[in-house]
Amino acid sequence: MAGYKLIKRLEVIIHLLEHYPNISKMTLINRLEKDYDIATTSRTTERDFNALATEFGIELLYNKAENGYLIDSSDQERIQSFFKFVELVHLGELFKESLQDFDLLRETVALEDSSKFKNIKLIKPLLLAIKQQKMVHFVHENYSKNTYKDYEISPLQIREYLNRWYVVGVPKDGSHIRTFGLDRMNGLKITEVAVINTKDFEPQLDKFINVVGLNYDAVENPEYIHLAVSRNQYKYLASLPLHHSQEKLKETTGNRIEIRFYLIPNYELKMQILKMGPEIEVLKPTWLRNEIKTMLQESLKQYTR
Repeated sequence: MAGYKLIKRLEVIIHLLEHYPNISKMTLINRLEKDYDIATTSRTTERDFNALATEFGIELLYNKAENGYLIDSSDQERIQSFFKFVELVHLGELFKESLQDFDLLRETVALEDSSKFKNIKLIKPLLLAIKQQKMVHFVHENYSKNTYKDYEISPLQIREYLNRWYVVGVPKDGSHIRTFGLDRMNGLKITEVAVINTKDFEPQLDKFINVVGLNYDAVENPEYIHLAVSRNQYKYLASLPLHHSQEKLKETTGNRIEIRFYLIPNYELKMQILKMGPEIEVLKPTWLRNEIKTMLQESLKQYTR
């Protein structure tokens, strides 16, 4: 795997390619040195392009007419995963440098508290099971029903969302993927060799590209979601989009900005909309606008008793 210096350089290259599509290799090299104090060469840059493709699956396209490079628009999920990986690498390097003075780190860097999250230790055996194409058995707790159930699944992916970790897999004799929170799993054991063909479930896994978070119905399809947000709220959404399909459409009257998404409108999206309160309005589709309106009315009832 790439070293820390290379990771930092690849991060900057992706940043420049996103902001300057069709940038020439020489301009890229000059900006690396001038703007980021990163000295490099044409040969090293070629190796960096190759590393992005082979190690992270991010393909760069060459525009012959412009004599420049740009990112394949279909690689947005991989790019998001890459930046998440970079975040973890930066944190790891920070902790490594601070081992000699942990008290200073604790006092000056305030991280989100995940100390009470259970079963982070399960990531390693689950990754091993995925690599060896084996099934795993565990007992899963259902928080809402207060029940426990045995599962045996073929794990396909490990995913993280809002500081929680999940395994995505296919239950034995099942035909659809399921998502299980690691904090609700007990007694994990690696069992027999999986008999499924993982490629058969790639279309279902690809649907994660079209959702906020991890919740979707396997039969649902994405659709366009139009929202209007306040100018101040848009600044937050511009710096940290809810979804990679987010795009600004136009500025409207009343100091608002209209944005659009193309995704499956799941529970997590609705919760994100509700969190923004009066700073956001659902414009369409009509069914989602009415559903959010009903949820707000039900919430208001809690304060009128």
